[in-house]
Amino acid sequence: MNDEQVKDLLERFQAGACSDRELEKVRYWLHKFREDERSGLSQIDLETIDDQMWQPILKATKPETARMISWPLRVAVSTASIIVLGVFIYFFTKDTSNKTYVNNIDPGKNTAVLILSDGKKINLLNAKIGLLALQSTTQITKTKEGEIIYTSRHELPPLQNGGKSSYSEISNTIRTPRGGQYKLSLPDGTKVWLNAASSLTYPISFDWLKERRIELNGEAYFEVAKDKLHPFLVQSKTQTVKVLGTRFNISAYSDDQFTNTTLLEGIVQVNQVTLKPGQQAVNSGAAIKVNAVDPNDVIAWKDGEFSFRNEPLQNIMKKISRWYNVDVVYQNKEAGKQIFGGTISKYGKISEILHILELTGDVKFRLEGKTITVL
Repeated sequence: MNDEQVKDLLERFQAGACSDRELEKVRYWLHKFREDERSGLSQIDLETIDDQMWQPILKATKPETARMISWPLRVAVSTASIIVLGVFIYFFTKDTSNKTYVNNIDPGKNTAVLILSDGKKINLLNAKIGLLALQSTTQITKTKEGEIIYTSRHELPPLQNGGKSSYSEISNTIRTPRGGQYKLSLPDGTKVWLNAASSLTYPISFDWLKERRIELNGEAYFEVAKDKLHPFLVQSKTQTVKVLGTRFNISAYSDDQFTNTTLLEGIVQVNQVTLKPGQQAVNSGAAIKVNAVDPNDVIAWKDGEFSFRNEPLQNIMKKISRWYNVDVVYQNKEAGKQIFGGTISKYGKISEILHILELTGDVKFRLEGKTITVL
């Protein structure tokens, strides 16, 4: 909706001429104007909206139960520019019934498969709490919180192969499916949150190794244990990230055009590019561009939220596809280029997210089986 359409919608509300569907949109736009007065809609008097419209619409739309979700809506302020606004929106439970789907889909869960060095696979969703496996002097356990932890049981084996232990060359892989995520602690104490459709390969011990090197495919957030003598390296796609002890996120999905590395704390090197906290390295494979970002938006996924800022719909739908284990097809390819932003819980049913996106008035969806069609 452009600025004139929004103004017309609000005037229709004042005149009592809004349908139930339009009333939903009014509520969304009013929250938006109150949250961000830099919307560019200069012809709309925000103070007038607050005084004359705000209380009447709350009274007219107050439900018995409600919950709050943050979701900025898209506003075209001219043919040449789009501003994504920060906004708190009331998404009432009774409103979700306005759009029905043939079926609905539950969100993802904490699930993964642990693949041991001998090829044995352990389904971590169904695995019992406690000891899962013993490998050399390392024990692998599952905590009651569902985390996988590697710990040494007793004295380390003697050095072999000219001062290098073969024990350090044993590797495990943890793999999350679409619709899954998982947390683990590596042998050095580094904590890793693995996002959906991702895998991590790592040695069961870093002893006698000059560097702590692991391989990532997909997305993970790291809190690296400090060890100045043994740098921590993450190999993914076309890059290597080198750290000593820090917090950072890497998104390196094989079907994404770019690999994004975001630093929250400390210092990291992405190939030969050094990042500072609040910076993101965008690696195309041919070049690396450094941008300033809000790291909290980037790691929102590990805290149970989707957070988008100035992102095209096609990027958003990729994340939704991985978490809800659905396929996305485009009947309207142009819709994938539209820019959106916002924050919403990952733990609602998929219809809630689709419904909120549709309330912008700029995109429609059809959900059939495990396929979402963008109309």
